[in-house]
Amino acid sequence: MFISIKLFKKNAVVFLHQGGLALNGVKRLLERLKLREKIMVIRDSNVGIGWGVNRVLDAVLRRVLGCYGEGDRIIQGMEGVDGLEAERVFDLEETIFVAVGKNVEKSKRLLFWVLQSFAGKKICLLYVHRPANVVSFTHRKLAVNKLKEDAVKAFQELETKKMHDVLDQYRLVLAQEGVEADKIWIKMDDIAKGIVELIAHYNIRWLVMGAAADKYYSKKLGEIKSKKAIIVCQQAPTSCHIWFVCRGSLIYTREGRDYGSETEISLPLLLLSSDSDTEQLRLLRSESLTQLDRSLDAEEVAGDLEGILRRFDYYPVHSCQSTNIILSTSKLIPLLADEEEKTKTQTTEETCSRLEQAIVDTKDSKQKALVEAVKRWKEEDNVMEAKCKAKILFLFFFSSFTIDLLAKALENLCIKEISLRKEMEEALNRRKQEVEKKRNQRDEFLKELQMVQEHKFALESQISGSQNTVDELEQKIISAVQLLISFKERRDAAMMEYENARQEVRRLKRSAIAAAAGSKSEILEFSFMEINEATHNFDPSWKISEGKYGSVYKGLLRHLLVAIKMLPSYSSQSLLDFQNGVEIFSRVRHPNLVMLVGTCPESRSLVYEYVRNGSLEDNLFCKDKMPPLPWQTRIRIAVQICSSLIFLHSNKPCIIHGNLKPSKVLLDANFVSKLTDFGVFYLIPQSESGSNLTGICNKSNPNFTSLYIDPEYLETGMLTRESDVYSLGIILLQLLTGRAGLDILKEVRCAIEKDNFKALLDCSGGNWPFEEAEQIANLALRCCEKNRLDRPDLVLILRVLEPMKTSGIDSGPKEPSRIPSHFVCPILQEVMDDPQIAADGFTYEAEAIRGWLKSGHNTSPMTNLKLEHCNPLPNHALHQAILEWRQHL
Repeated sequence: MFISIKLFKKNAVVFLHQGGLALNGVKRLLERLKLREKIMVIRDSNVGIGWGVNRVLDAVLRRVLGCYGEGDRIIQGMEGVDGLEAERVFDLEETIFVAVGKNVEKSKRLLFWVLQSFAGKKICLLYVHRPANVVSFTHRKLAVNKLKEDAVKAFQELETKKMHDVLDQYRLVLAQEGVEADKIWIKMDDIAKGIVELIAHYNIRWLVMGAAADKYYSKKLGEIKSKKAIIVCQQAPTSCHIWFVCRGSLIYTREGRDYGSETEISLPLLLLSSDSDTEQLRLLRSESLTQLDRSLDAEEVAGDLEGILRRFDYYPVHSCQSTNIILSTSKLIPLLADEEEKTKTQTTEETCSRLEQAIVDTKDSKQKALVEAVKRWKEEDNVMEAKCKAKILFLFFFSSFTIDLLAKALENLCIKEISLRKEMEEALNRRKQEVEKKRNQRDEFLKELQMVQEHKFALESQISGSQNTVDELEQKIISAVQLLISFKERRDAAMMEYENARQEVRRLKRSAIAAAAGSKSEILEFSFMEINEATHNFDPSWKISEGKYGSVYKGLLRHLLVAIKMLPSYSSQSLLDFQNGVEIFSRVRHPNLVMLVGTCPESRSLVYEYVRNGSLEDNLFCKDKMPPLPWQTRIRIAVQICSSLIFLHSNKPCIIHGNLKPSKVLLDANFVSKLTDFGVFYLIPQSESGSNLTGICNKSNPNFTSLYIDPEYLETGMLTRESDVYSLGIILLQLLTGRAGLDILKEVRCAIEKDNFKALLDCSGGNWPFEEAEQIANLALRCCEKNRLDRPDLVLILRVLEPMKTSGIDSGPKEPSRIPSHFVCPILQEVMDDPQIAADGFTYEAEAIRGWLKSGHNTSPMTNLKLEHCNPLPNHALHQAILEWRQHL
């Protein structure tokens, strides 16, 4: 501990602080400071000083004079536990402490947030009472020790009463919500430090307080804005878990950590009113410590202090500009007043005794001078007595003015208390009304219960009467059971006959279905005149493409946009063979196959549905400035091609495409692939097809497509399933690399061997998954093996492609897709739930086509031709495609 001294004119103020000098040093300093002037000792019970030091300070206070000059101030720190409410015992783990302020309305949201977030927990209100400054009510220069004890005490009681009224309002709000709350409080000028002191004193574990003023609140607020909250967050013991809330929303949480005992937070001991006071205190402390270093006697110390006093006379004592003065307790004022009178009397007596002793010592030679000194000292005493009387009169005037102010404040407080009492009475009346209402409801329930009991007795009598009826009915039931047994035997015999008849019906139905499936499927037949008109006399501008199996024209037949395949002129197949081949292909239906609409036997022409988005070749190689296909779309197209090939190969009889390449893969508006020209190979005689093979495979031929042709087919002239696998492998490599060169096989093999395949990937397709792409590339190279036995099966290829397609769906952009046209029922114009193939080859919704047939129609809704039969068959492939399309939406 250390002691600092502050001088105001003729008065010395001793400040006792923690740390510094030991107890013996304090005693030695007090013994050496033999001042005949007034001394004021400032101490605080919260600084942790010992009992011995307090006794020394008490002795000093009893020895010093009690009257203080103008401009002196008594400053005392808050007395620790005395400023707190009476000690209470809390369940710290189950109690939530809520820091509240004077404004009850602004803190309601904080209370409601606590009630909602900590239901079932105990709640304790935490309040820091900031005492008002009594000195500033009259005059700023009026010292604290000039207030009467009763005025100060009344004002303090008024402030305490206001504080308890505010806390009672908070408790009323919580009581209306069914929660009973405790309260703790402390008196302190600094609210933040008061909260920290309460946390440390009560060892609070859970605290909720405001994070910022309401005007700073926003949805993006994520940090503490209030200075008080920042100080509490930084200085509060780490064992306390604090939630900072603003306008009913949690802004920040400071986690609590239990590291054992927390360091004690001392209350402030001194508040200086101005910068000049601080400078004087610093100067005085340095000079006092310098004096302590010297080994001087009491007279030298007194002389030095007189020089210090004269130096401080150069610095006038300023009036108190700050209102942050902490008043001493009410016990200090009467003590100082008694000390003032006692000091005055002792001073006069000591002066007279010293003068008499001096007169005896100096004898007659100095008697005259001493008499004059006695007169001068008596005059000074008279002047001092007059000043004291004037101060007492001023004190009485100020006390009466203060009492008036306190009376008005008490009157306002009484008015508020009356209004609060009215509110409590109204709440009590409402509660009484609710109780009365509950009592009435209880009476009604009792009446209903009595009626129910009476009804129960009536029912019991009815039950007893019904028991006799039950006995009679039991006899009837026994006879009925016997009759039922005989009926059951007859029923079993009838069931046997029914089951036999049912099996016979099933057998006949299967026979009918087989007969219907074996019958010819009627498709549209067009005349050559219609074909000629549809193509505008085979106008070259209407030609779509041209290949080794003929030319394709766009046409408009019977208001339907179609694609017309003109088979080559060298075909000399008979009409019967042509019709038989068309009959086979017309029965093949798959979502990824172009639908055959009709034929023209005269010109050996095939009429297909028109696919508007061009071929895979046009889209993959960006012809006519088409946008590049993303890798997700490319993998989906590969899966669809593989699925359609599996369908063709599993058909009975097996259908081999024989001319698979990107130009034979058409894309609709949703980039769903559709194979075309499947089976056309069978409509052309093998001898004529083989005779043209040499010319087709000639590199000088502009339509050279040997890149996609199976090398075994070039050697043997025989098409197999593996021939389509070879063509699929080339298409897979082109989908991965975006290249159309003849050396694509060689380039991919070299890149994989050099571990540089990533450089070959088509970057325009997006961010490819490299591992999966490399796996597909290796699979495509296996598809292109010269020996067909080394090529993988289509089912294996589909298993490799499906996972990459699924990952592409998850990572690809979600865009609304248009409904494919073949998913829409021609009659209802809605997506079909149960697609059925009618005898005309078109697919309809089952309910729609059945309604059409039941209404008496026996013709096609699309062609108006007579239907061969009226038994539509389920289109399972289209139904599966619709289900997959709906899953991808």
